[in-house]
Amino acid sequence: MSVTLDPTTEAASMFLRGLRRRTGKPVPELAALFRSIVADGRQVHPMASDFLEHFMDGVGASRTMSLRWLRSFKVIKKAERKNQRRFERQLVREAGLLRDGGSTWLHDYWDARINAFIGTELFYVSRMSLLRSQGSFVLTRTGPEVRASGTVRHHWFDPYDWDRGRWVYIPRHGFVPIAVGRELVESDEARNFLMESRHVQTLVGTCWDGRRRRRGRAVFEWSLVRTTR
Repeated sequence: MSVTLDPTTEAASMFLRGLRRRTGKPVPELAALFRSIVADGRQVHPMASDFLEHFMDGVGASRTMSLRWLRSFKVIKKAERKNQRRFERQLVREAGLLRDGGSTWLHDYWDARINAFIGTELFYVSRMSLLRSQGSFVLTRTGPEVRASGTVRHHWFDPYDWDRGRWVYIPRHGFVPIAVGRELVESDEARNFLMESRHVQTLVGTCWDGRRRRRGRAVFEWSLVRTTR
């Protein structure tokens, strides 16, 4: 006699399987599950479906993210701004050390960790990622004023894998164990790959000494370098 589980019971079962390292299910069934997630998600989360399909194709080639899509998420711009502020603080400190008529270079990089918000499409593509910002600037002092200019190269990246966590909730499929992805990779039915995106920003700014500017000792302006790609 067969027993049909209601959706609530099935979701609870998937959640509990997510606590184990292996699902105990045959590989063809696991592959069919991921293929159905790809098909069902096309209308709601097309980017997430595309990347899951690339994972299932088993090629392993890296994928470049759409910068416009990536920067549409507040958490990405927040990480970008975090690194910008770090550079700005460094520039203010370096400006304070310069003597009149002097100039200096500043080279450094900052990493900002990113945790996507649950329910956003970015969460289904990349739950945790990293933005590395490498900056190169020149500062020149003339009297109480220091001019700063430079370039920052941002590199966002994250390996697409199913190695972190225990399960993920996917609409219409409930709790899906992370072990599904691991088992598909182990059986050569899927392959991990690198997701990345790069963009460049320029900075111009001015720092002042003394009390002539009571509402701030520095002003910075950032601009995104547009590419033809």
